[in-house]
Amino acid sequence: MSRILIEFFGEEYAENVAPFLYGDYDRVIYFSFEGEGPGGRAREVIESLLPGKFGVQVYFLTVAEKTLNGAYRAIYELMREEDEYVFDLTGGSQIFSAAVGIFVCGSAGNISVVSEDPADGIQYLQFPEYKTVSPVKTFGVDELISLSGGLVVSSSVTYSEIKSKSTARAEIMRMWNCVSGIPADWNRFCSMNNARQDRHVKRRLTRADDKKTVERVVSVLRTRGIVKNDRVYVDEKGRTYLEYDLLPRAGIIEMYEKAGTALELYTCLAAGECGSFSDVRSGVVLDLDGLITKKRGDPKNEIDVTAVYKNRPVLISCKNCKPTKEHLYEILTMAEQYGGKYAVPVLVCSERAFEPVSVRAAEMGVILIDSVAEAPLKRLKDVLVKNFPV
Repeated sequence: MSRILIEFFGEEYAENVAPFLYGDYDRVIYFSFEGEGPGGRAREVIESLLPGKFGVQVYFLTVAEKTLNGAYRAIYELMREEDEYVFDLTGGSQIFSAAVGIFVCGSAGNISVVSEDPADGIQYLQFPEYKTVSPVKTFGVDELISLSGGLVVSSSVTYSEIKSKSTARAEIMRMWNCVSGIPADWNRFCSMNNARQDRHVKRRLTRADDKKTVERVVSVLRTRGIVKNDRVYVDEKGRTYLEYDLLPRAGIIEMYEKAGTALELYTCLAAGECGSFSDVRSGVVLDLDGLITKKRGDPKNEIDVTAVYKNRPVLISCKNCKPTKEHLYEILTMAEQYGGKYAVPVLVCSERAFEPVSVRAAEMGVILIDSVAEAPLKRLKDVLVKNFPV
């Protein structure tokens, strides 16, 4: 006897694949009416992901007649008494759901009906028992993005890598404590033209007050044991440079080159340690249509921190400054593009938000976490758990 899942194809990934997180199946058959089925990219992703991850055979069936009778007949013609059939009513045309109702009324012994709530990620109601269970499997960031039509091109640092290296956590905390109190200076310092050869760094000073910025930043970095041999000089063409060496303890070089990386890794650390998320990553580069053409205009974006919460993608933007409404629109757009309607947009900022921005965040459904520089790591973890209960 085979256990067969009957899916009615819908636009959202969670409505097409969630049942696999709760149970095992031998085959899945995706029904759709003509003109409403998966596009080539969606079909390709489903056919490549599900067999490898869940060991299930995948089939697609198109129904020409968009009527209750047409849907019922198409389902009836493939069913066999010796197999068990599970109908998932989440997503897809309601005509198919009505057709399933005819089977249920017939009290067939080899039929069960399930539905799940992707927004909560834990609801799974089964007919006739009507019981709620939790998922026993999970998707990774790359899988969730691919199911929404995108592609993970690369990522900088994962929480698993931080956890596996005892020195990485200490380095992130040291660097964040170093620059969190000087966000404006640090942002400006990192914007200066940067040339690095191994651990030797040279930055060009072009503004009149760049020297004061450099003095403040380098003083902090030197005190914290991050740089040595620093000096400001003028070359033969009258150009002013700062050069210095990064000490060997500077292992995550990105933190010392890009202004927002320290906050990104600090947020990645908090997300990993709070226990609410799986597969936490920082610096995730995403391709919108899943096809890397390497041509100008091919849409790619970098998400500061990406995680999975109960099989929902969480996209986090980190800003080492005060949050603005533009920041809210940016992360909301990215979440919708790469994760669909079940993705959760989050904005983490080092400084306190103005009230209009906080109000707008609530209206837009963006989780806003501000004033991160003013509180210890535990506070950030507590706020994450409050918004994403374990």
